[in-house]
Amino acid sequence: MLPVTESLTNALIHFAKQNKNFVVLDADLSDDLNLKKFSNIYPKRFIQNGIAEQDMVSMAGGIARMKLLPIVNSFASFSTARGKEQIYNNATENTKIIYLNLYAGAIPAGAGKSHQSLRDISLISNIPNFRNFHPYNSIETHQILKHCLGNDEKNNCAIRLSIGPMPNLSPQLPSNYKFEYGKGSQIVKGKDAIIFAYGQTMITESVKAAKILKTKKINLEVINMSCLNFFNKNWIKKKIKDFKYLFFLDDHNFSGGMSDLLISFLTENDLTNNKFLKKFGFKQFPACGTYDEVLKFHELDHASLANQIARKLKK
Repeated sequence: MLPVTESLTNALIHFAKQNKNFVVLDADLSDDLNLKKFSNIYPKRFIQNGIAEQDMVSMAGGIARMKLLPIVNSFASFSTARGKEQIYNNATENTKIIYLNLYAGAIPAGAGKSHQSLRDISLISNIPNFRNFHPYNSIETHQILKHCLGNDEKNNCAIRLSIGPMPNLSPQLPSNYKFEYGKGSQIVKGKDAIIFAYGQTMITESVKAAKILKTKKINLEVINMSCLNFFNKNWIKKKIKDFKYLFFLDDHNFSGGMSDLLISFLTENDLTNNKFLKKFGFKQFPACGTYDEVLKFHELDHASLANQIARKLKK
């Protein structure tokens, strides 16, 4: 399975043959997305801005006013924090821009806190005409980009992308998988509790936690929730109908992520009656270290998650 970053660039090249309306802008991070592969084929549709996110986002705003579709690439922590004012101003123009937010989440953690993006969902999702996505794997990356490029999507789009290969033994989506707007997809079937997660790191840990819980005779359903800030009411109502225990796992700060947005949606639509809700996320500045060290430190590794879920169900 290709990394999501490589899949994204391949998809850009694929769709560029059909859609001559989009232009790619980069903030000196083309190596991380291998955008040189795109720029070599479409040099007139690629703009290298250097380490200047605010200028790049402002340029994208002007390009969007020219009836073109800018696709803006940078690390999530850089684009959404440095360029927040410009992103907001662009959104008020009611134009459409796609933001590629790389290095989303806490992993990999070797580059340190400046690169670990744990606040971008909250920064983006409070802008009215924005849709925020985090594809799980290369299949979903291709389909989500296709959706964002399409005429049916009128909103600005932010696509969070995990850096690096899929973790070992990560479950795959079915071969006939089809992305559905505002809906999640079942990764593991269960009947005792359900957990909503997204991205390769947290989906993988959720699946491993489900395996541990199964030895304790607890069947945990794992849902890949790649739509982070908008939800299909009929789908979510049907999905949680038979579950009392609902868990939510963020690769983001404890506050302001998908968990808060989904819980707020459930509450607003009177879907929380007689249900137990618990969210997991980063409650302090993220630790640096290896994949396993960081998740274990924050008690977001599969063993810690399984223990916390088991304790709640036993109560």
